Amino acid sequence: MKRTVAGLLATFITCLAAVVAGAQTPGITITDNDALVDFPNAVTFSLTYEGEVPPADAELSFGVDKFSCVELQSQIPVAVDPVTNTLAWQWVMIRSGNPPPGTDVWWEWTLTDVDGNTMTTPRQTVTLTDDRFEWQTVSAESIDLHWYRGDDVGPLLLDAAVAAQARLENEMGITLQDDVDLWIYGDSGDMRNAVLYIQDWAGGVAFSEYNTILIGVPPNIAQDWGVRTVAHELAHLVTGQFGRSCVGGSRPTWLEEGLASYAEGEPDEETTLELQNALENDSFTPLRSLNGSFPAHGGAAGAAYSQSYSVVDYLLDTYGQAQLATLIATLATGESYDDALTAVYGFNIDGLETEWRSAIGAAPRTIPPTPTPVAAIAIPTIPPISAAQSVPTPSVYPTYEIAPIQSTGDGLGDLYRPLAQLTLLVCCGVMLLLLVAALWLALRHARRKQERANEQ
Repeated sequence: MKRTVAGLLATFITCLAAVVAGAQTPGITITDNDALVDFPNAVTFSLTYEGEVPPADAELSFGVDKFSCVELQSQIPVAVDPVTNTLAWQWVMIRSGNPPPGTDVWWEWTLTDVDGNTMTTPRQTVTLTDDRFEWQTVSAESIDLHWYRGDDVGPLLLDAAVAAQARLENEMGITLQDDVDLWIYGDSGDMRNAVLYIQDWAGGVAFSEYNTILIGVPPNIAQDWGVRTVAHELAHLVTGQFGRSCVGGSRPTWLEEGLASYAEGEPDEETTLELQNALENDSFTPLRSLNGSFPAHGGAAGAAYSQSYSVVDYLLDTYGQAQLATLIATLATGESYDDALTAVYGFNIDGLETEWRSAIGAAPRTIPPTPTPVAAIAIPTIPPISAAQSVPTPSVYPTYEIAPIQSTGDGLGDLYRPLAQLTLLVCCGVMLLLLVAALWLALRHARRKQERANEQ
């Protein structure tokens, strides 16, 4: 019993010492703490210090300002050079992909001396800026639009974004949740050079986690293709904000793209023609087949977008904006597509198709039974949060999505330092409780032993 109590006491003292040591600082002075941005290739973090004894260990922590269900950060051990008194580490984005321009990157250093004492520098922030161009900015409520080519391009496309936002709110019941940045490049080539790992055909991309849209819009097609593309991409972003999910919920592609196409305004001549041809030839795609990916190019892609627009237009015209907003919110909870539609409208995807075909005058379609509803999270293709545009075809929107930035480097963990400290304190608390319990048992055992001795 004495050994148990002694062991618990020693463990508690060690645990408490670790917490106290974490609050102490080595005897060094920071003289320079900087981050140099080479967009979109790399960010170089550097720290210079003075002191009689260099730190024994150093660790860089950094992360980006974006939406995430679980905030992630990278923690990198950095070699200490006692000669130069300088620490440096480079985040090479070619290994991970790069965040869009305008993203804030934060960082801090943690230094540990030979006795285990630590200090952490104040958190600092740097903004990733594409300084290849001289940007101009125009703003409306919750929307900032940046451009550099064409005097009238910025105001023109800002008006398009504002009109699309109003249409989303007033006609579709979908409201903007966070501020949005649109970066309008002078052509698609300039835009693609700002994003690593993007297809050569892409003319635009939406980064939903960063509330940022990049589009390459030559001034000569800004009035038509640019206006519709800004509205389309903004709709993806706003819908993504409105229907964000941390439980695996998603939206079927026909709904995602139908909403974005509806946000563009009245259907253009090409969309109207595609719907007429499909109606005359009874060539509509089964709506259940449009839950997943659309064709990337060609007439089939345009027909899929036009059909999706028509289905969303039917839902809004027949049942109103409140139920559509409820459908998006229900899908965000992780409900399957069929279950969400049934809960909100009283029919599944096949029932929706039957009603829609009847409303537009299409011939009835024999729909086979669906014994097992397909869960939203089971769809093998990711519903597009963004639609990358092919220049200059305004009616075909092949999808492209930027993968989230992952932690980089060997052996990096995505851990919070505050979480680690909290875990350490909980450990100490548990050890203290065990120590008290052990002392109580020891005293009880000694008391009973003394009582037996007295009875004898």
